[in-house]
Amino acid sequence: MEKLIFVRPGAEYADEIRAYRQESLAADKNIHGSSGLQNYRDPIRWIESCRLFTSRETLPSKNFVESDQYMLVREGEGRVLGMLNLRRYLDGNELLKEFGGHIGYSVRPSERKKGYAKKMLALGLDKCRELGLDKVLLTCKASNEASRRTILALGGVYERTVFYPQEQCDMERYWISLYPVSDYYRNNDEDGRLVRSKHRTVEFLTTMRYIERYIKTGDKVIEIGAGTGRYSLALADRGYRVDAVELVDHNIEIFKSKIKPGHEVTIRQGNALDLSFAADNSYDITLLLGPMYHLFTFGDKQRALSEALRVTKKGGPVFAAYCIADMSIFGYGFQGGNIHRLIEMGLIDTQTFKAKSTAREVFELHRKEDIDALMQGLPARRLHYAATDLYTLSMGEAVDAMDDETFALYLKYHYSICERPDMVGLTHHSLDVFRKL
Repeated sequence: MEKLIFVRPGAEYADEIRAYRQESLAADKNIHGSSGLQNYRDPIRWIESCRLFTSRETLPSKNFVESDQYMLVREGEGRVLGMLNLRRYLDGNELLKEFGGHIGYSVRPSERKKGYAKKMLALGLDKCRELGLDKVLLTCKASNEASRRTILALGGVYERTVFYPQEQCDMERYWISLYPVSDYYRNNDEDGRLVRSKHRTVEFLTTMRYIERYIKTGDKVIEIGAGTGRYSLALADRGYRVDAVELVDHNIEIFKSKIKPGHEVTIRQGNALDLSFAADNSYDITLLLGPMYHLFTFGDKQRALSEALRVTKKGGPVFAAYCIADMSIFGYGFQGGNIHRLIEMGLIDTQTFKAKSTAREVFELHRKEDIDALMQGLPARRLHYAATDLYTLSMGEAVDAMDDETFALYLKYHYSICERPDMVGLTHHSLDVFRKL
């Protein structure tokens, strides 16, 4: 299997750089992500220019920002497959801040449609992590479907579209977190999390119990952030039509592998902030059982809730799941011996003991008061607010040791208390069920 690496421009690549420039200009007006290679007939002058941009002291103008120029090659070969320019920061250059973003890139015309853009961007994001960046801005022309797919595949979250006067076109802006949820799911068994032991099934069984209270024969369901398909496929097994949306490639592959003949289920890549593929009032029931775990701003959370409501038919129920803070403070913080480290990192307020999260921590932790604030002003009426696992994860060994009769009794007890106001905060996960007005 070929190994792709980044190299810095050097004189040993002069002939390849010249050939890359000629081939690219024959196909395009500009060579994106190349530090203006189209303006240099002499590759040595271009190489020298790239070096000037690596230090603030040698920048040609105070309007420029420090950047790193990379070329994509196969290890052990000299052929240049692509170019990527990484801007270390955007402040001080309004053009980059609005239209250019942190990364520009291009693939050699004769090497396109081979997956190199995605692989090159992934390497570029690794370089951004090395620089200590938390997130990066990428842009693409609204008409460039290939570039859009590449950005989305690497976890890009659409922000907005802006008009770019210089090229008289619309540009789409996307942000990519450098501590993405995809890394977590690639290295953790999400497929087995809800089913591999008795105590792990309680969250799933509780959530399904609420869904089954509202779902009707013939209902069409959308699951946003479907993961590996645990809920979507369970509903498909029961004969319901399900359209699933999932961001992470790894999860989608597992999901697809589990679809059975006769399932009326689809899976597409996308994210909770942009469901533009779906018309208003399209679905009888909407599941939002994963995205609120991984959204870190109030605006993004309300946008996800608003999109979920938009695609739901009037009167239809929406099911939104959250990670709750205090059980994590009890367990991971105090019981796990990490409380002082969390405080030092600024993740726990020592006065209120409210948890703080960033994309670096992968999971966003809530209190019910946070969820109530998110729902303010939305066209919805709450039907249920339930703790889906309560103390179960903290007594996992005891639950797993129960015989079937005792476990059934435990579930009966759990169901009887999971909506009690004095209990709902002591849970790892909660479920908010509300109806679209």
